[in-house]
Amino acid sequence: MSRPIFTVVSPAMNSREFLPRNIASVRAQGFSEKELEHWVIDGGSQDGTVEYLESQRGVRFVSERDRGLSHAVNKGIHRARGEWVLWLNADDEFAPGALRRFLEVVDPDDRIVCGLQEVRAYDGQLEVVSKPWPYTSEALLNECVNIIQASTFVHREVYERVGGMDGMFRYAMDYEWMVRALKEFPCRRIDELLSIYHKRQGSITDIGIAGQSWEFLRVRRSHGCNPISVLEAHLWFYLFVDPLRQVPWLRSGIRGVKALLGWRK
Repeated sequence: MSRPIFTVVSPAMNSREFLPRNIASVRAQGFSEKELEHWVIDGGSQDGTVEYLESQRGVRFVSERDRGLSHAVNKGIHRARGEWVLWLNADDEFAPGALRRFLEVVDPDDRIVCGLQEVRAYDGQLEVVSKPWPYTSEALLNECVNIIQASTFVHREVYERVGGMDGMFRYAMDYEWMVRALKEFPCRRIDELLSIYHKRQGSITDIGIAGQSWEFLRVRRSHGCNPISVLEAHLWFYLFVDPLRQVPWLRSGIRGVKALLGWRK
């Protein structure tokens, strides 16, 4: 039996509010069920997620307690039959026509491809368009830790050789995995809008900046990186200022000043 072109893996936990948008964006890509399979890996939600998924044709799902995001993504990768395995969190979506445009520009030898991503602010307004860059392990460890996760498309061959997420990481699993993967496969940048990322209060990214920074540092240590570097200084800065970010009036005031100065949020 021939493989689907794509498997979309959407980890979810109490995401009933966001899944309709996520699923609609996958369906709107215009692929048949033979060409695209969509797995929602739910962590045992109690908000009506399961009932909603049961009503959705063409969406495969499993709902059971898991050990966190890394475990959920790995369960989806294990079930994936597609040539390209795409990780799309339940509160995010594909850009219209993204998968068609991807197929138009992808090369036969591509195994990791990074495209553009719209970032939507908490109120849904467009905040910035994140530009893709050709990741390398060296650059991720020494220059920039930014992974445009939902707009990074990975061929199944990469997972077969590198393995899945390291379950020891709660916040920076995609970063740690990418550092490993890039030692085996190059990444190619494409100037195509592939995904839309929605900021959300209470999400892992929103509340986990400190934890994420600690895990970035942990990855750098495991690869023997020099602790005296500009990147490391930035990570320590985030760790020191994180308590201040938790003060609502101070956080709001800083955002106001940035807006007046025309700085990007």
